[in-house]
Amino acid sequence: MKTIRFKANDRWIETNTAAGLPALDMIRNELGLTSTKEGCREGDCGACAVLVGEVSHDMVWYRAVPSCLLATGDLEGKHLITLEGLRQGAPDGLTPVMRAFLDENASQCGFCTPGFIISLTSWLAEPQVPDLAGALQAVDGNLCRCTGYAAIRRVAARLVAQFAQLPNDPEPRLQSLVREGVLPASVISFIEEKREELRKAAELPAFPQSLDESFGGDRAGAASNAHAGGSLAVVGGGTDYYVRNPDPDEGFAPLLTRSMPGLSHIRYHSEPESQWLEIGAAVTVRSFFESPLVRREFLGIERYGTAFASTLIRNLATVGGNIVNASPVGDIVSMLMALGARLVLVPAPLAAAGYTTAPGTEERILAQARIIPIEAFFLAYKKIDLRPDEILAAIRLPLIADDRKFSFEKISKRKNLDIAAVNTAIFFTLEEGRFRNVRISLGGVAPVPKLSMEAMAVLEGAPCPQNDAAGLASLARRCAETAATSVSPIDDVRGSAEYRRRMVRQLMLGHFIRLFESTGIAEELFP
Repeated sequence: MKTIRFKANDRWIETNTAAGLPALDMIRNELGLTSTKEGCREGDCGACAVLVGEVSHDMVWYRAVPSCLLATGDLEGKHLITLEGLRQGAPDGLTPVMRAFLDENASQCGFCTPGFIISLTSWLAEPQVPDLAGALQAVDGNLCRCTGYAAIRRVAARLVAQFAQLPNDPEPRLQSLVREGVLPASVISFIEEKREELRKAAELPAFPQSLDESFGGDRAGAASNAHAGGSLAVVGGGTDYYVRNPDPDEGFAPLLTRSMPGLSHIRYHSEPESQWLEIGAAVTVRSFFESPLVRREFLGIERYGTAFASTLIRNLATVGGNIVNASPVGDIVSMLMALGARLVLVPAPLAAAGYTTAPGTEERILAQARIIPIEAFFLAYKKIDLRPDEILAAIRLPLIADDRKFSFEKISKRKNLDIAAVNTAIFFTLEEGRFRNVRISLGGVAPVPKLSMEAMAVLEGAPCPQNDAAGLASLARRCAETAATSVSPIDDVRGSAEYRRRMVRQLMLGHFIRLFESTGIAEELFP
Protein backbone atom coordinates (compact mmCIF):
# COMPACT_ATOMS: atom_id res chain seq x y z
CA MET A 1 0.00 0.00 0.00
CA LYS A 2 1.42 3.38 -0.95
CA THR A 3 2.31 5.68 1.94
CA ILE A 4 0.36 8.93 1.99
CA ARG A 5 2.07 11.94 3.54
CA PHE A 6 0.23 15.11 4.49
CA LYS A 7 0.13 17.74 7.20
CA ALA A 8 -2.62 17.19 9.78
CA ASN A 9 -3.10 20.44 11.69
CA ASP A 10 0.42 21.19 13.06
CA ARG A 11 2.37 18.05 12.12
CA TRP A 12 3.30 16.04 9.07
CA ILE A 13 2.14 12.44 9.23
CA GLU A 14 2.44 9.35 7.09
CA THR A 15 -0.29 6.74 6.78
CA ASN A 16 -0.66 3.50 4.90
CA THR A 17 -4.41 3.93 4.78
CA ALA A 18 -5.86 2.97 1.38
CA ALA A 19 -5.89 5.96 -0.94
CA GLY A 20 -9.57 5.40 -1.75
CA LEU A 21 -10.81 5.42 1.86
CA PRO A 22 -13.04 8.45 2.54
CA ALA A 23 -10.95 10.95 4.51
CA LEU A 24 -13.72 11.26 7.10
CA ASP A 25 -13.07 7.71 8.30
CA MET A 26 -9.31 8.23 8.44
CA ILE A 27 -9.70 11.54 10.31
CA ARG A 28 -12.00 10.12 12.97
CA ASN A 29 -10.73 6.56 13.35
CA GLU A 30 -7.00 6.89 12.70
CA LEU A 31 -6.22 10.46 13.74
CA GLY A 32 -8.84 10.58 16.48
CA LEU A 33 -10.01 14.07 15.43
CA THR A 34 -13.68 13.63 16.29
CA SER A 35 -14.81 17.23 15.91
CA THR A 36 -15.30 16.27 12.25
CA LYS A 37 -18.77 14.73 12.36
CA GLU A 38 -20.32 11.95 10.33
CA GLY A 39 -23.71 13.06 9.07
CA CYS A 40 -25.31 12.28 5.73
CA ARG A 41 -22.20 10.82 4.03
CA GLU A 42 -23.47 12.39 0.81
CA GLY A 43 -21.93 15.85 1.05
CA ASP A 44 -25.28 17.48 1.75
CA CYS A 45 -25.10 18.43 5.44
CA GLY A 46 -21.61 19.93 5.90
CA ALA A 47 -21.04 18.37 9.33
CA CYS A 48 -17.85 16.67 8.09
CA ALA A 49 -16.32 19.78 6.48
CA VAL A 50 -12.56 20.25 6.81
CA LEU A 51 -10.11 22.84 5.51
CA VAL A 52 -7.60 21.65 2.92
CA GLY A 53 -4.62 23.76 1.93
CA GLU A 54 -2.87 23.06 -1.34
CA VAL A 55 -0.76 24.71 -4.01
CA SER A 56 -2.54 25.93 -7.12
CA HIS A 57 -0.84 28.14 -9.71
CA ASP A 58 2.15 28.63 -7.38
CA MET A 59 -0.06 29.92 -4.54
CA VAL A 60 -1.37 28.19 -1.42
CA TRP A 61 -5.15 28.17 -1.09
CA TYR A 62 -7.36 26.91 1.74
CA ARG A 63 -10.88 25.73 0.99
CA ALA A 64 -13.54 23.80 2.85
CA VAL A 65 -14.55 20.41 1.46
CA PRO A 66 -16.79 17.57 2.72
CA SER A 67 -14.44 14.91 4.05
CA CYS A 68 -17.02 12.15 3.51
CA LEU A 69 -16.48 12.58 -0.26
CA LEU A 70 -12.74 13.29 -0.13
CA ALA A 71 -10.38 10.40 -0.86
CA THR A 72 -7.60 10.07 1.70
CA GLY A 73 -5.11 9.85 -1.17
CA ASP A 74 -6.12 13.34 -2.28
CA LEU A 75 -4.51 14.70 0.90
CA GLU A 76 -1.03 13.76 -0.38
CA GLY A 77 1.27 16.75 0.20
CA LYS A 78 -1.59 18.95 1.41
CA HIS A 79 -2.58 20.58 4.71
CA LEU A 80 -5.62 19.20 6.52
CA ILE A 81 -7.09 21.48 9.20
CA THR A 82 -9.89 20.33 11.48
CA LEU A 83 -11.60 22.20 14.29
CA GLU A 84 -8.92 20.92 16.66
CA GLY A 85 -6.30 22.53 14.44
CA LEU A 86 -8.10 25.87 14.31
CA ARG A 87 -8.08 26.05 18.11
CA GLN A 88 -4.29 25.82 18.08
CA GLY A 89 -4.17 29.39 16.79
CA ALA A 90 -6.54 30.83 19.40
CA PRO A 91 -5.06 32.29 22.62
CA ASP A 92 -8.15 31.40 24.68
CA GLY A 93 -9.08 28.28 22.73
CA LEU A 94 -11.72 30.08 20.67
CA THR A 95 -11.07 31.60 17.25
CA PRO A 96 -13.02 34.76 16.34
CA VAL A 97 -15.42 32.60 14.31
CA MET A 98 -15.98 30.29 17.29
CA ARG A 99 -16.40 33.28 19.60
CA ALA A 100 -19.04 34.73 17.30
CA PHE A 101 -21.00 31.47 17.41
CA LEU A 102 -20.85 31.48 21.20
CA ASP A 103 -21.79 35.13 21.64
CA GLU A 104 -24.66 35.00 19.13
CA ASN A 105 -26.10 31.75 20.55
CA ALA A 106 -25.69 30.14 17.14
CA SER A 107 -25.14 26.62 18.45
CA GLN A 108 -27.55 24.36 20.30
CA CYS A 109 -26.97 20.63 19.89
CA GLY A 110 -23.61 21.54 18.35
CA PHE A 111 -23.44 18.67 15.88
CA CYS A 112 -23.38 20.93 12.82
CA THR A 113 -21.33 23.72 14.41
CA PRO A 114 -17.83 22.48 13.47
CA GLY A 115 -18.84 22.38 9.80
CA PHE A 116 -20.25 25.91 9.91
CA ILE A 117 -17.08 27.19 11.57
CA ILE A 118 -14.91 25.49 8.95
CA SER A 119 -17.00 26.92 6.08
CA LEU A 120 -16.95 30.48 7.43
CA THR A 121 -13.21 30.24 8.16
CA SER A 122 -12.70 29.09 4.57
CA TRP A 123 -14.74 32.07 3.37
CA LEU A 124 -12.57 34.48 5.35
CA ALA A 125 -9.49 32.94 3.73
CA GLU A 126 -10.82 33.70 0.24
CA PRO A 127 -9.13 36.76 -1.36
CA GLN A 128 -12.24 38.92 -1.63
CA VAL A 129 -13.99 41.77 0.16
CA PRO A 130 -16.17 40.17 2.87
CA ASP A 131 -19.89 40.75 2.47
CA LEU A 132 -23.00 39.13 3.90
CA ALA A 133 -24.05 37.54 0.61
CA GLY A 134 -20.67 35.86 0.28
CA ALA A 135 -20.76 34.62 3.86
CA LEU A 136 -24.20 33.10 3.45
CA GLN A 137 -23.19 31.49 0.18
CA ALA A 138 -20.19 29.96 1.94
CA VAL A 139 -22.52 28.03 4.29
CA ASP A 140 -25.03 27.01 1.62
CA GLY A 141 -23.86 23.41 2.03
CA ASN A 142 -24.23 23.35 5.83
CA LEU A 143 -27.46 22.29 7.50
CA CYS A 144 -28.71 23.13 11.01
CA ARG A 145 -31.98 21.93 12.51
CA CYS A 146 -31.78 23.71 15.89
CA THR A 147 -31.14 27.42 15.53
CA GLY A 148 -33.34 28.28 12.55
CA TYR A 149 -30.35 30.07 10.91
CA ALA A 150 -31.16 33.57 12.24
CA ALA A 151 -28.37 33.33 14.79
CA ILE A 152 -25.96 32.00 12.17
CA ARG A 153 -26.85 34.94 9.96
CA ARG A 154 -25.94 37.25 12.88
CA VAL A 155 -22.60 35.46 13.12
CA ALA A 156 -21.99 36.07 9.43
CA ALA A 157 -22.88 39.77 9.71
CA ARG A 158 -20.57 40.14 12.72
CA LEU A 159 -17.66 38.57 10.84
CA VAL A 160 -18.26 40.81 7.81
CA ALA A 161 -17.92 43.88 10.02
CA GLN A 162 -14.99 42.51 12.01
CA PHE A 163 -12.88 41.52 9.01
CA ALA A 164 -13.79 44.19 6.45
CA GLN A 165 -10.18 45.36 6.13
CA LEU A 166 -8.48 42.06 5.30
CA PRO A 167 -5.90 42.19 2.46
CA ASN A 168 -7.16 40.85 -0.86
CA ASP A 169 -3.88 39.23 -1.90
CA PRO A 170 -3.96 35.51 -1.00
CA GLU A 171 -0.75 35.15 1.04
CA PRO A 172 -0.96 38.45 2.98
CA ARG A 173 -4.58 37.58 3.76
CA LEU A 174 -3.63 34.21 5.23
CA GLN A 175 -0.85 35.84 7.25
CA SER A 176 -3.31 38.42 8.59
CA LEU A 177 -5.78 35.70 9.59
CA VAL A 178 -3.03 33.89 11.46
CA ARG A 179 -2.22 37.09 13.38
CA GLU A 180 -5.92 37.51 14.19
CA GLY A 181 -6.12 33.95 15.51
CA VAL A 182 -8.59 32.83 12.82
CA LEU A 183 -6.05 30.39 11.37
CA PRO A 184 -3.26 28.53 13.19
CA ALA A 185 0.46 29.24 12.76
CA SER A 186 0.78 25.92 10.92
CA VAL A 187 -0.61 27.75 7.87
CA ILE A 188 2.49 29.95 7.70
CA SER A 189 4.85 27.00 8.07
CA PHE A 190 2.94 25.11 5.36
CA ILE A 191 3.30 28.05 2.97
CA GLU A 192 7.05 28.14 3.63
CA GLU A 193 7.36 24.38 3.18
CA LYS A 194 5.45 24.45 -0.11
CA ARG A 195 7.53 27.39 -1.36
CA GLU A 196 10.68 25.34 -0.79
CA GLU A 197 9.16 22.31 -2.52
CA LEU A 198 8.23 24.43 -5.54
CA ARG A 199 11.78 25.76 -5.72
CA LYS A 200 13.24 22.25 -5.67
CA ALA A 201 10.69 20.93 -8.16
CA ALA A 202 11.65 23.65 -10.63
CA GLU A 203 15.20 22.32 -10.58
CA LEU A 204 14.19 18.70 -11.18
CA PRO A 205 11.97 18.38 -14.26
CA ALA A 206 10.87 14.77 -14.66
CA PHE A 207 8.70 12.76 -16.99
CA PRO A 208 7.97 9.21 -15.82
CA GLN A 209 8.62 6.63 -18.48
CA SER A 210 6.47 3.80 -17.13
CA LEU A 211 3.14 3.10 -15.55
CA ASP A 212 4.86 1.91 -12.38
CA GLU A 213 6.73 5.19 -12.01
CA SER A 214 3.64 7.25 -12.74
CA PHE A 215 1.73 5.53 -9.95
CA GLY A 216 4.57 5.88 -7.47
CA GLY A 217 5.41 2.21 -7.79
CA ASP A 218 1.86 1.19 -6.94
CA ARG A 219 0.71 -0.16 -10.25
CA ALA A 220 -0.33 -3.42 -8.63
CA GLY A 221 -2.52 -1.58 -6.17
CA ALA A 222 -4.22 0.36 -8.94
CA ALA A 223 -4.63 -2.70 -11.11
CA SER A 224 -6.18 -4.68 -8.26
CA ASN A 225 -9.02 -2.20 -8.28
CA ALA A 226 -9.77 -2.56 -11.98
CA HIS A 227 -13.36 -2.57 -13.14
CA ALA A 228 -14.71 -5.39 -15.28
CA GLY A 229 -13.21 -5.18 -18.74
CA GLY A 230 -9.79 -4.10 -17.49
CA SER A 231 -10.46 -0.39 -16.92
CA LEU A 232 -8.61 1.24 -14.05
CA ALA A 233 -10.63 2.59 -11.15
CA VAL A 234 -10.44 6.36 -11.51
CA VAL A 235 -11.95 8.92 -9.12
CA GLY A 236 -12.12 12.65 -9.79
CA GLY A 237 -13.46 14.76 -6.94
CA GLY A 238 -15.40 11.81 -5.51
CA THR A 239 -18.62 13.78 -5.14
CA ASP A 240 -20.52 11.22 -7.21
CA TYR A 241 -18.48 8.10 -6.53
CA TYR A 242 -18.62 8.20 -2.73
CA VAL A 243 -22.33 8.93 -2.65
CA ARG A 244 -22.86 5.63 -4.47
CA ASN A 245 -20.00 3.85 -2.65
CA PRO A 246 -19.78 5.29 0.89
CA ASP A 247 -17.89 2.23 2.15
CA PRO A 248 -15.46 1.14 -0.59
CA ASP A 249 -13.75 -2.23 -0.43
CA GLU A 250 -10.78 -2.57 1.88
CA GLY A 251 -7.59 -1.54 0.11
CA PHE A 252 -9.41 0.47 -2.57
CA ALA A 253 -6.68 2.54 -4.25
CA PRO A 254 -7.97 4.25 -7.40
CA LEU A 255 -6.23 6.73 -9.64
CA LEU A 256 -7.11 10.13 -8.17
CA THR A 257 -7.13 12.74 -10.90
CA ARG A 258 -7.02 15.66 -8.44
CA SER A 259 -3.62 14.38 -7.31
CA MET A 260 -2.24 13.92 -10.83
CA PRO A 261 0.14 16.66 -11.95
CA GLY A 262 -0.84 18.70 -14.94
CA LEU A 263 -4.59 18.01 -14.97
CA SER A 264 -5.63 21.20 -13.17
CA HIS A 265 -4.72 23.75 -15.82
CA ILE A 266 -6.82 26.26 -17.75
CA ARG A 267 -4.88 27.51 -20.76
CA TYR A 268 -5.10 28.36 -24.43
CA HIS A 269 -4.26 25.73 -27.01
CA SER A 270 -3.58 26.81 -30.56
CA GLU A 271 -3.56 24.79 -33.75
CA PRO A 272 -2.84 25.98 -37.29
CA GLU A 273 -6.49 26.74 -38.06
CA SER A 274 -8.19 26.86 -34.67
CA GLN A 275 -7.87 28.07 -31.12
CA TRP A 276 -9.20 26.40 -27.99
CA LEU A 277 -9.52 27.05 -24.30
CA GLU A 278 -8.33 23.86 -22.63
CA ILE A 279 -9.66 22.83 -19.21
CA GLY A 280 -7.80 20.12 -17.30
CA ALA A 281 -10.04 17.27 -16.21
CA ALA A 282 -9.11 17.81 -12.54
CA VAL A 283 -10.15 21.48 -12.51
CA THR A 284 -12.79 21.87 -9.82
CA VAL A 285 -16.22 23.16 -10.72
CA ARG A 286 -15.60 26.25 -8.63
CA SER A 287 -12.27 26.97 -10.31
CA PHE A 288 -13.91 26.57 -13.71
CA PHE A 289 -16.53 29.24 -13.02
CA GLU A 290 -14.04 31.54 -11.28
CA SER A 291 -11.37 31.29 -14.00
CA PRO A 292 -10.58 34.69 -15.56
CA LEU A 293 -9.95 32.95 -18.90
CA VAL A 294 -13.32 31.16 -18.86
CA ARG A 295 -15.10 34.38 -17.89
CA ARG A 296 -13.28 36.36 -20.57
CA GLU A 297 -14.22 33.97 -23.36
CA PHE A 298 -17.79 33.22 -22.25
CA LEU A 299 -19.17 36.41 -20.78
CA GLY A 300 -21.61 35.91 -17.93
CA ILE A 301 -20.95 32.19 -17.47
CA GLU A 302 -20.08 32.75 -13.80
CA ARG A 303 -23.75 33.46 -13.00
CA TYR A 304 -24.50 29.77 -13.50
CA GLY A 305 -21.93 28.54 -11.00
CA THR A 306 -24.30 28.54 -8.05
CA ALA A 307 -26.73 26.37 -10.03
CA PHE A 308 -24.28 23.54 -9.43
CA ALA A 309 -24.64 22.05 -5.92
CA SER A 310 -23.21 23.81 -2.84
CA THR A 311 -19.96 25.66 -2.22
CA LEU A 312 -18.51 22.63 -0.40
CA ILE A 313 -19.26 20.38 -3.38
CA ARG A 314 -18.03 22.91 -5.95
CA ASN A 315 -14.74 23.10 -4.03
CA LEU A 316 -14.24 19.35 -4.54
CA ALA A 317 -16.13 18.22 -7.66
CA THR A 318 -14.12 18.15 -10.87
CA VAL A 319 -15.21 19.02 -14.38
CA GLY A 320 -13.82 15.76 -15.75
CA GLY A 321 -15.42 13.70 -13.02
CA ASN A 322 -18.83 15.10 -13.79
CA ILE A 323 -18.44 14.28 -17.46
CA VAL A 324 -17.31 10.70 -16.85
CA ASN A 325 -20.11 10.18 -14.32
CA ALA A 326 -22.37 10.32 -17.39
CA SER A 327 -25.49 11.63 -15.73
CA PRO A 328 -28.16 12.31 -18.37
CA VAL A 329 -28.92 15.57 -16.59
CA GLY A 330 -25.47 16.83 -15.54
CA ASP A 331 -25.34 20.62 -15.46
CA ILE A 332 -21.68 20.91 -16.46
CA VAL A 333 -22.17 18.46 -19.33
CA SER A 334 -25.12 20.44 -20.65
CA MET A 335 -23.07 23.63 -20.63
CA LEU A 336 -19.99 22.07 -22.22
CA MET A 337 -22.04 20.32 -24.90
CA ALA A 338 -23.60 23.61 -25.96
CA LEU A 339 -20.16 25.20 -26.01
CA GLY A 340 -18.94 22.56 -28.47
CA ALA A 341 -16.50 20.83 -26.15
CA ARG A 342 -14.10 18.17 -27.33
CA LEU A 343 -12.62 15.62 -24.95
CA VAL A 344 -8.94 14.72 -24.86
CA LEU A 345 -8.69 11.03 -23.93
CA VAL A 346 -5.21 9.69 -23.24
CA PRO A 347 -3.57 6.51 -21.89
CA ALA A 348 -3.52 6.63 -18.09
CA PRO A 349 0.29 6.39 -17.76
CA LEU A 350 0.77 9.56 -19.80
CA ALA A 351 -1.89 11.46 -17.88
CA ALA A 352 -0.48 10.26 -14.56
CA ALA A 353 2.96 11.40 -15.66
CA GLY A 354 1.79 14.96 -15.98
CA TYR A 355 -0.23 16.40 -18.84
CA THR A 356 2.16 19.35 -19.13
CA THR A 357 3.77 21.60 -21.68
CA ALA A 358 7.32 20.50 -20.87
CA PRO A 359 9.45 20.13 -24.03
CA GLY A 360 8.38 17.07 -25.94
CA THR A 361 5.76 16.07 -23.38
CA GLU A 362 2.64 17.47 -24.97
CA GLU A 363 3.56 16.18 -28.41
CA ARG A 364 4.16 12.71 -26.99
CA ILE A 365 0.82 12.68 -25.21
CA LEU A 366 -1.22 14.06 -28.09
CA ALA A 367 0.29 11.54 -30.47
CA GLN A 368 -1.49 8.84 -28.45
CA ALA A 369 -4.60 10.83 -27.62
CA ARG A 370 -8.13 10.49 -28.96
CA ILE A 371 -9.99 13.76 -29.31
CA ILE A 372 -13.76 13.37 -29.71
CA PRO A 373 -16.83 15.63 -29.51
CA ILE A 374 -18.43 15.46 -26.08
CA GLU A 375 -21.77 14.35 -27.56
CA ALA A 376 -20.07 11.26 -29.00
CA PHE A 377 -18.74 10.27 -25.58
CA PHE A 378 -22.12 9.15 -24.24
CA LEU A 379 -23.17 5.83 -25.80
CA ALA A 380 -26.10 4.76 -23.60
CA TYR A 381 -27.29 5.26 -20.05
CA LYS A 382 -24.11 5.44 -17.91
CA LYS A 383 -22.09 3.96 -20.78
CA ILE A 384 -19.25 6.03 -22.20
CA ASP A 385 -16.66 5.79 -24.97
CA LEU A 386 -13.66 5.30 -22.71
CA ARG A 387 -11.25 2.49 -23.52
CA PRO A 388 -9.59 0.28 -20.89
CA ASP A 389 -6.71 2.09 -19.16
CA GLU A 390 -7.69 5.39 -20.82
CA ILE A 391 -8.74 8.49 -18.92
CA LEU A 392 -10.15 11.91 -19.68
CA ALA A 393 -7.26 14.37 -19.46
CA ALA A 394 -8.74 17.64 -20.70
CA ILE A 395 -11.71 19.41 -22.25
CA ARG A 396 -11.29 21.84 -25.14
CA LEU A 397 -13.72 24.64 -25.88
CA PRO A 398 -13.50 26.17 -29.37
CA LEU A 399 -13.04 29.91 -29.68
CA ILE A 400 -14.73 30.42 -33.01
CA ALA A 401 -15.88 34.06 -33.02
CA ASP A 402 -15.86 37.18 -30.90
CA ASP A 403 -19.62 37.69 -30.56
CA ARG A 404 -20.42 34.52 -28.59
CA LYS A 405 -23.80 34.13 -26.88
CA PHE A 406 -24.47 31.53 -24.19
CA SER A 407 -27.29 30.74 -21.78
CA PHE A 408 -28.07 27.90 -19.35
CA GLU A 409 -31.38 27.04 -17.70
CA LYS A 410 -32.51 24.25 -15.38
CA ILE A 411 -35.65 23.27 -13.52
CA SER A 412 -35.58 21.31 -10.27
CA LYS A 413 -37.80 20.74 -7.25
CA ARG A 414 -35.63 23.08 -5.17
CA LYS A 415 -34.27 26.33 -6.53
CA ASN A 416 -30.75 25.48 -5.38
CA LEU A 417 -28.75 22.43 -4.32
CA ASP A 418 -30.82 20.01 -6.36
CA ILE A 419 -30.45 17.77 -9.38
CA ALA A 420 -32.30 19.11 -12.40
CA ALA A 421 -35.40 17.45 -13.80
CA VAL A 422 -34.50 19.13 -17.10
CA ASN A 423 -31.65 21.37 -18.10
CA THR A 424 -30.73 23.02 -21.36
CA ALA A 425 -28.04 25.30 -22.74
CA ILE A 426 -27.74 27.29 -25.94
CA PHE A 427 -24.74 28.74 -27.74
CA PHE A 428 -24.54 30.73 -30.97
CA THR A 429 -22.74 33.59 -32.63
CA LEU A 430 -24.29 36.49 -34.50
CA GLU A 431 -22.69 37.14 -37.86
CA GLU A 432 -24.11 39.81 -40.17
CA GLY A 433 -27.41 39.66 -38.34
CA ARG A 434 -27.83 35.88 -38.59
CA PHE A 435 -27.56 32.98 -36.16
CA ARG A 436 -24.42 30.92 -36.75
CA ASN A 437 -22.66 28.03 -35.00
CA VAL A 438 -25.85 27.18 -33.12
CA ARG A 439 -25.71 24.43 -30.50
CA ILE A 440 -28.59 23.50 -28.19
CA SER A 441 -28.12 20.83 -25.52
CA LEU A 442 -30.87 19.06 -23.59
CA GLY A 443 -30.52 17.05 -20.38
CA GLY A 444 -33.04 14.88 -18.59
CA VAL A 445 -34.97 14.00 -21.74
CA ALA A 446 -33.10 10.86 -22.87
CA PRO A 447 -30.77 8.19 -21.46
CA VAL A 448 -27.87 10.47 -22.39
CA PRO A 449 -27.42 14.24 -22.67
CA LYS A 450 -28.07 15.22 -26.26
CA LEU A 451 -28.04 17.95 -28.85
CA SER A 452 -31.36 19.04 -30.30
CA MET A 453 -30.39 18.94 -33.95
CA GLU A 454 -33.93 19.84 -35.02
CA ALA A 455 -34.05 23.01 -32.91
CA MET A 456 -30.53 23.93 -34.01
CA ALA A 457 -31.66 23.71 -37.64
CA VAL A 458 -34.45 26.21 -36.94
CA LEU A 459 -31.95 28.85 -35.87
CA GLU A 460 -28.86 28.13 -37.96
CA GLY A 461 -28.61 30.80 -40.66
CA ALA A 462 -31.92 32.44 -39.68
CA PRO A 463 -32.09 36.23 -39.44
CA CYS A 464 -31.98 37.59 -35.88
CA PRO A 465 -34.55 40.42 -35.91
CA GLN A 466 -33.42 42.24 -32.77
CA ASN A 467 -35.36 45.34 -33.80
CA ASP A 468 -38.56 43.32 -34.26
CA ALA A 469 -39.69 41.89 -30.90
CA ALA A 470 -42.70 40.16 -32.43
CA GLY A 471 -40.59 38.51 -35.12
CA LEU A 472 -37.95 37.42 -32.62
CA ALA A 473 -40.66 36.02 -30.33
CA SER A 474 -42.12 34.05 -33.23
CA LEU A 475 -38.72 32.54 -33.99
CA ALA A 476 -38.23 31.72 -30.29
CA ARG A 477 -41.59 29.92 -30.14
CA ARG A 478 -40.78 27.87 -33.23
CA CYS A 479 -37.38 26.90 -31.83
CA ALA A 480 -38.86 26.02 -28.43
CA GLU A 481 -41.70 23.95 -29.90
CA THR A 482 -39.27 22.10 -32.15
CA ALA A 483 -37.00 21.29 -29.21
CA ALA A 484 -39.96 20.04 -27.15
CA THR A 485 -41.29 17.78 -29.88
CA SER A 486 -37.84 16.40 -30.68
CA VAL A 487 -37.51 14.55 -27.36
CA SER A 488 -39.08 11.38 -25.94
CA PRO A 489 -38.46 11.53 -22.18
CA ILE A 490 -39.70 9.04 -19.59
CA ASP A 491 -41.68 9.37 -16.37
CA ASP A 492 -39.69 9.18 -13.13
CA VAL A 493 -39.61 10.66 -9.64
CA ARG A 494 -38.42 14.06 -10.91
CA GLY A 495 -41.18 14.54 -13.44
CA SER A 496 -43.47 13.00 -16.01
CA ALA A 497 -42.63 12.80 -19.69
CA GLU A 498 -45.20 15.46 -20.49
CA TYR A 499 -43.83 17.75 -17.76
CA ARG A 500 -40.35 17.41 -19.19
CA ARG A 501 -41.49 18.27 -22.71
CA ARG A 502 -43.26 21.35 -21.39
CA MET A 503 -40.18 22.36 -19.42
CA VAL A 504 -37.99 22.04 -22.52
CA ARG A 505 -40.28 24.50 -24.25
CA GLN A 506 -40.34 26.95 -21.34
CA LEU A 507 -36.62 26.81 -20.72
CA MET A 508 -35.90 27.42 -24.40
CA LEU A 509 -38.06 30.52 -24.24
CA GLY A 510 -36.09 31.49 -21.14
CA HIS A 511 -32.89 31.47 -23.18
CA PHE A 512 -34.31 34.02 -25.60
CA ILE A 513 -35.58 36.23 -22.79
CA ARG A 514 -32.19 36.15 -21.07
CA LEU A 515 -30.15 36.79 -24.21
CA PHE A 516 -32.45 39.36 -25.83
CA GLU A 517 -33.89 41.06 -22.74
CA SER A 518 -33.56 44.58 -24.09
CA THR A 519 -35.64 43.82 -27.21
CA GLY A 520 -38.98 43.52 -25.38
CA ILE A 521 -39.28 39.83 -26.27
CA ALA A 522 -40.53 38.90 -22.80
CA GLU A 523 -43.67 41.00 -23.24
CA GLU A 524 -44.28 39.43 -26.64
CA LEU A 525 -43.89 35.89 -25.33
CA PHE A 526 -45.88 36.43 -22.13
CA PRO A 527 -48.20 39.43 -22.71
